[in-house]
Amino acid sequence: MAQSVEEQLEQTLESIRQVEKSGQRYTIKDRELWRGDLKVLDKRAERLERASARAKNGGVKIQRIIPL
Repeated sequence: MAQSVEEQLEQTLESIRQVEKSGQRYTIKDRELWRGDLKVLDKRAERLERASARAKNGGVKIQRIIPL
């Protein structure tokens, strides 16, 4: 089942909190592990926040349509 924009936004914000809490990269013995890229997560959160606000305001509004 597809997730709503609000659910996606909440998951993205939780991912950002985890990256900020745990860091983005760590090493265990000879292995180096990477977590989600904070920059990418921030961009996704911004996009989802805009989409959520747009949905709350009734969706996309089109103005000044020129008839053919």
